[in-house]
Amino acid sequence: MLARSFESAVHRSHRAAENFCGIARYGLRVGQAAYADCLFLMRRELREQFVEHSGDPRGIQHRRHVLQFSHLLVDPLRVSCPFIPFPSRLMRARMVKRLALFITLLGEPLAYKILTEARYEGQGLTPIYLRFTTLSDILSLVLAALVMIATILAILRPERIGRGRAIGALCFTGVLLWLDMGVRRTEASDFAPEATIALILSMCALLAVLLTRSKPHSSPAARVLRIARNSIFVFAFLTGFAFFYSFFFSAYTGTAEIASFNADAGVVLGAAVWRGHGLGERPSPALRERLDVGYDLLTKGAIPSLVVTGASDAPGEVPEAEVARKDLLKRGVDPSRIIEETNSHTTLEQVRFLHDDLLGKQNWSRFVIISDQYHLARVVEMCRFNGLRAIGSPSHIHQPVLDLLYYRVRESMALLEYWLLGR
Repeated sequence: MLARSFESAVHRSHRAAENFCGIARYGLRVGQAAYADCLFLMRRELREQFVEHSGDPRGIQHRRHVLQFSHLLVDPLRVSCPFIPFPSRLMRARMVKRLALFITLLGEPLAYKILTEARYEGQGLTPIYLRFTTLSDILSLVLAALVMIATILAILRPERIGRGRAIGALCFTGVLLWLDMGVRRTEASDFAPEATIALILSMCALLAVLLTRSKPHSSPAARVLRIARNSIFVFAFLTGFAFFYSFFFSAYTGTAEIASFNADAGVVLGAAVWRGHGLGERPSPALRERLDVGYDLLTKGAIPSLVVTGASDAPGEVPEAEVARKDLLKRGVDPSRIIEETNSHTTLEQVRFLHDDLLGKQNWSRFVIISDQYHLARVVEMCRFNGLRAIGSPSHIHQPVLDLLYYRVRESMALLEYWLLGR
């Protein structure tokens, strides 16, 4: 009886010991899991701090301490590798950034293709995607290459750019694609000036978003202001380049050097016509100065013939080209040496007349463009883009300083618009 009781007690003790060991093992597992979770959170926080300070030169010592401390946090469940990859908020942010930047990288060549087609087809030409003979082609290619290179660098080093900026780059790329499609579908005369400004500013903003270096410790408002400042800087740089290009554009004034160019014709671009006061239609001072230069070159033998261009401002009015022709006839010019074009309302239409009618039908390819000095750079660029060889000869009109500055700035904007949009 005593032996049986002892055996029963031993059996109960053994079962109690097994239960205790099971509870201990379960507690150990819970403790290990809790410890692992704690290490997981601490390691994630340290890695985020490391990346946050990676762009700050003053945080080098802090980064060293963070790395030393993080290596001391050894996970008993993962002893072999203390920095095992884990799905953290930082990794998800990088995935979003890389996805946005990858879509931006794919969208930029498409935007370049659409805008190139719009520039060429808007002037009745066959698109050439890689051409280095005009500033319009070179500038468009350089801007597209800058965007693509900056995007690739941001993909390779995602810490250089924040998630908000990556999404902003994607949004600006979408806006550019939408506006580029609008440029391609719309005639030059129907495309709103506001849309032109929006497209150029979107280009500048996209470059500024990709080229502005991140500062993790700055506030969101400060980051937006930095990007806006850099966008204005890019726009001012492009406008300033166009201004100085047109300002220092080489024009020809000597009869001998113009005669050595061996032009097929001189081209007097249309200008305003004055009416009323019982005097009928007569050239404005700007048009008269251009006609004086054309008449002088024609009578001295520097050019064989003279092309006068320009339609009327309103139905029923005499075209600018007809007024210019009558003025030349009064001076005794042979009518056979005057070519009249009365359908163009813009400079681009006048250049297209030279390309379609004179180059296409009479095989004339060399022209002397006669206009105001600040206008010559854009006209010659249009001629070069359309396969014409042209030089400029400025008129001698005198204008007040403020008026001249206004016209130069306006022509600089128009030249930049032509370089980027072909309008």
